[in-house]
Amino acid sequence: PSDQQIGGYPRPGQLSGVVEDTVLDSEGRCVILEFPAFVLLGVYSPANRDESRVEFRTSFFEALDVRVRNLVAEGKQVILTGDLNVIRSEMDSTNVLEGLRKENMTLDEWISLPTRRIFNQLIFEGSIVGDRDEGRETPVLWDLCRCFHPSRLGMNTCWDTKRNTRPANNGSRIDYILCSDGIKDWFTSANIQEGLMGSDHCPVFATIADSVASKGSQVSLRDIMNPA
Repeated sequence: PSDQQIGGYPRPGQLSGVVEDTVLDSEGRCVILEFPAFVLLGVYSPANRDESRVEFRTSFFEALDVRVRNLVAEGKQVILTGDLNVIRSEMDSTNVLEGLRKENMTLDEWISLPTRRIFNQLIFEGSIVGDRDEGRETPVLWDLCRCFHPSRLGMNTCWDTKRNTRPANNGSRIDYILCSDGIKDWFTSANIQEGLMGSDHCPVFATIADSVASKGSQVSLRDIMNPA
């Protein structure tokens, strides 16, 4: 029933159709929950592993972008979190410029790679080369860690364990907590826990205030999340 649907589903013509919808949804990469205050998407995006996965990876990001935008257009607040497997900018990875020189690639070319371009158009203050794409004219999500740490270097969340690059903090920031503009001010902090071991990734967290602004007044978050 429509009244039990979260909504925001891609409409005909919004996706390229390069990869079938059923195939995109076949790997269990996204969990979506709707709460009274927001829609929460937990995502594990496909990695940039080899050429055989390029179309799937790009199509997954395209579908994620459309779903988030549609939800926001419907008036819903959105939190998107997880391992998105994309580096936002050269600030978010160690030795990017050196790597580009070895690959004979310019920074503009790197920024314009398909998944990074989609991601940077989804978020506020994302780096974009040239005009924005049709359907992505405006950003809709804030990168919370960069809201609180706009110029911090070395804020890596993933490292190569085979080469043991973590002690030198030679890694990348590919794990995010993103939120829509209407609830950005609810958050009081966001950071990483780089000292917590046990994985090739470290946790990312964001803290929501106990009392938040809603409809012109301060309201207990508990009351918003558990309406009578």
